[in-house]
Amino acid sequence: IGMLDVIKSDFERTIKETTKEEAEAEKEHLEFMTKTGISLAEKKMAQEQKKKYKSDAEEQLEEASDSLNDHTEILSKAIAELLDLKPVCVDTGMSYKERVARRQDEIDALNKALCILKAYAEYGPDGVAQAC
Repeated sequence: IGMLDVIKSDFERTIKETTKEEAEAEKEHLEFMTKTGISLAEKKMAQEQKKKYKSDAEEQLEEASDSLNDHTEILSKAIAELLDLKPVCVDTGMSYKERVARRQDEIDALNKALCILKAYAEYGPDGVAQAC
């Protein structure tokens, strides 16, 4: 009987300790699950924000790329037009002295025309020949 009492007391003590440890383990498990749930929610939110930032950045990159392509095309057309106009504007086939002389002849002709028009306005058709 003494042995049965010892076994009974050991068994009751084991049950008591096991129940206590199970309660503590359950409490720790609940705390762990709560922390894990909070951590997962934070990580999901961070992931969503990062996906949004990524999609915004990709959209801005696409817009910038399109803009760059448009401006590159405009620049290419401008350079081509400049190269087409260069021979007409720069390479006239005349020397500097010839261009100065032609320009002076044109200025003289325009001044004479202006003089004739002023004389015509002042003296009429008959006084034009004498004024200039």
